Amino acid sequence: MSESTVTTLDPKVEALHARLAENSLGGHWQTRQRNPNPKLVSHLWPWETIYSCLLESGEVIKLGRIDEAAKRRTVNLVNPTITDLKCTSRTIQMSVQLVKPGEMAECHRHMAGALRFVVESDGTGYTNVEGEQMIMEPGDLVLTPHWTWHDHHNIGNNPLVWLDVLDVQLASHLDANIHENYQDAKDTQGNYFGNASQAIIHTDGYCRERFGPLRRPTGDIDTRFLPYTYKWADTLATLKAMDAAGEHDAYDGVMLDYVNPLTGGPTMPTIHCRVQLLAPGEETRPHRHTSSTIYHVIEGEGGTVSGPELSGGNDMGWVQRDCFFVPSMDWHNHRNTSKSDPAILFSVSDRPVLQSFGLYIEEQA
Repeated sequence: MSESTVTTLDPKVEALHARLAENSLGGHWQTRQRNPNPKLVSHLWPWETIYSCLLESGEVIKLGRIDEAAKRRTVNLVNPTITDLKCTSRTIQMSVQLVKPGEMAECHRHMAGALRFVVESDGTGYTNVEGEQMIMEPGDLVLTPHWTWHDHHNIGNNPLVWLDVLDVQLASHLDANIHENYQDAKDTQGNYFGNASQAIIHTDGYCRERFGPLRRPTGDIDTRFLPYTYKWADTLATLKAMDAAGEHDAYDGVMLDYVNPLTGGPTMPTIHCRVQLLAPGEETRPHRHTSSTIYHVIEGEGGTVSGPELSGGNDMGWVQRDCFFVPSMDWHNHRNTSKSDPAILFSVSDRPVLQSFGLYIEEQA
């Protein structure tokens, strides 16, 4: 990193600059040539490649106790422009996690918020969030909000695979990425928990039943950090009903937001989740927005064009389970290339963060 100063050879000025630098200070009159802050690029990760790497990791990476080889076995989606950060965007990390039959990913909590979108499951595996056993079925969205205890269990006979989405990059940037293992935590009397997993206090559906459209008064519940499961059967039924009714938007097809059931706001304070359906042969019109978005193809085949200009962007052809990324302010549109079957996309973005700071805008072509 080089630094250009006021055009002068005055030794007194040079001496001042040296003293400022030695004390981690800088003069307002000084200009600094910063390291380039590269614009993120659109990118597609084929599921075939992701999954083969994930299965290989299951053979060579041990999922042991907290102090052993790996606390979690995940394959990260890394944007090509920020490989040094090993992340998908500057705010959100998407990874794919594998828990093999009979394995448990031990209990911990972190300040980074996380959610899980289930890709493969025989319906027996679960995530325990703050004592609730949340059964993980394909297409379910499971929330593990900021600073909530959670552990994962595969008690079935088949691999348990899901998308991991965390705002860890944002939490790290804000120096708030705190982490604690359950076995190191203490109760109110100061005694260590000492356990690898937490006890199951509530059965599956506890939060959905108590915080749905009919619920008891919420009192002092912190509505921002509610553990919750959105079941795929409900999501798919609503998508199909809207499709049958012709409720298609020119820019997004049939679109649903996963909202906080108590506030009606975003899924989590820092992460916005959506699911959209494109009818056979449907192609959306281009638009762009300041939020960065990561997509997962739940079903179908098609393509997405993404680029800083309205024409000549990166044409990403996708099939079922592929993942792809659209950066902030890239024009983009989607198309379903099948003439007989719908295409369904799940997406996450940092939209709530931008909206909270008044930095969110959207433009339509």
